[in-house]
Amino acid sequence: MVKVKPLIGKEQIASKISEIAAEIDRDYADLDLVIVMVLKGAICFAADLIRQVTVPCDLQTVQCSSYGAKGAERGELTILGLDALEISGRDVLLVDDIFDSGHTLFALQEALKKKEPNSLKTLVLLSRKIPRRSDFRPDRSGFSIGSEFVIGYGLDYKERFRGLPGIFTLEEE
Repeated sequence: MVKVKPLIGKEQIASKISEIAAEIDRDYADLDLVIVMVLKGAICFAADLIRQVTVPCDLQTVQCSSYGAKGAERGELTILGLDALEISGRDVLLVDDIFDSGHTLFALQEALKKKEPNSLKTLVLLSRKIPRRSDFRPDRSGFSIGSEFVIGYGLDYKERFRGLPGIFTLEEE
């Protein structure tokens, strides 16, 4: 049986998104903003974010998978949708759900740089406070969390629990 324990409530998330949206409005005023959302985990974060951002923006997606049905152990990274992105000469904000090892976000950033955007910044909802092998960090993160496995608000465990309204820790009995 699986139990969940609240970590970050939906009100805290909404407040943080309003703060981040105000920064995006300031930073991207008069620029050609493209938000590249990483599916599936960032879907709730990106959906709420684009409803708060007032500067005109284009939403495009890529899909990355390194966990999938395997659960909590990272497997090989696959990236889908790079060829369809139209970001050359545009200002790109790459939005993902969680910064863990940094492997996915770094690989995505490097792939997007090859498409020659005018600028490229990274934004994650959550950043784990864990030792990392690389100095790479996202440009902006909403919340810092510990090493616990989290679900909800787009994040999953074996493709389940994405629809929970906040961020929760997962406890197996």
